[in-house]
Amino acid sequence: MNAINQVEYDDKIIQVKLLNVEKNSLFVADIFKDISKNDVNIDMISEVMLDDEMRIDFTCSQSDQDKLNKALEDVKEDHPRIMVYQNRNVAKVKVQGEGMANEVGVAANIFDILGKHQIPILQITTSEISISCVIPNDFMNLAIKEIKEAYHL
Repeated sequence: MNAINQVEYDDKIIQVKLLNVEKNSLFVADIFKDISKNDVNIDMISEVMLDDEMRIDFTCSQSDQDKLNKALEDVKEDHPRIMVYQNRNVAKVKVQGEGMANEVGVAANIFDILGKHQIPILQITTSEISISCVIPNDFMNLAIKEIKEAYHL
């Protein structure tokens, strides 16, 4: 049985990077409250802890662009030190399968496939049964083709 039995993609996403985010759970909650009150549906969320601050990346649908812009204006108004970057030239590739929960090395294999084809990974989120990667849009078809080939899908 294949650990991965499904490969999905979405090339209609926006990746948002928030820099200079204070290391404080209430501060982070406030940011996502601003986004939520503007009715933006967030998909992937990841964060990186730095020495004095953190960086938060998240994705949402391009169809939420206007609501996202308003939400990010609210975030900037409430937290002026935060720097905001948006990237629309990205896609999400998601692999999943129940077998991933018990098979060692699936993530290593996916990253190896992407690496061998020099596909940059811009963001990663995982669960026991899935791995989602944000990659540049130009590499989406290649990534899907190579992953499906490797897993005989």
